[in-house]
Amino acid sequence: MSYLPELSDLDAALFKADAMMGAAEAHGALCGMLCARGTTGLSTWSDHVLGEQDSASTGLHEAVHLLSGLHQTTLEQLNDAMADFHLLLPDDDDSLSERVEALANWCQGFVYGLAAGGIKEETELPADSQEIIKDMIEISRAGYDDFMSAGEAEDEDGDANADEIAYMEITEYVRTGILLINEELQPLQSTNVIH
Repeated sequence: MSYLPELSDLDAALFKADAMMGAAEAHGALCGMLCARGTTGLSTWSDHVLGEQDSASTGLHEAVHLLSGLHQTTLEQLNDAMADFHLLLPDDDDSLSERVEALANWCQGFVYGLAAGGIKEETELPADSQEIIKDMIEISRAGYDDFMSAGEAEDEDGDANADEIAYMEITEYVRTGILLINEELQPLQSTNVIH
């Protein structure tokens, strides 16, 4: 089983390479492209992430290496019924505002990836997928205050805990939503089981 690279390592490498996207957004874009197409090549996706690059750039090699690992792991996770799919997001010990911003960026990347993969506004999608994509658009637009209003607690002492719970619930909704969208848009991919 492959593992996702560390978000901070990939963010640093993408920053050094002067990439168009950060790590969370790049992973979202990859998942969107994979859900839309069923597969996408590393170079196709990395062109979206990195933009125009000088091949002699010192930061480019490390970024491409980490992107390659992320690409392979994500392909495995999305297309294997036994894999445990994860979003590339900050760890729980990072501040909640950083995690919320990363999740918004991830969702923004996912919506971008769907479009880059050929899903347009007028594309007919299953109702569940349409609803989840609409929710992801809203999450991508939400700031910390908007995002956390979903977890407001009646008891002020429980606000921080309620915010954490709301974040975890929304993150899990996005994670399972991606699996559902992938299954609905790529039914042949998700039913391939090795005997």
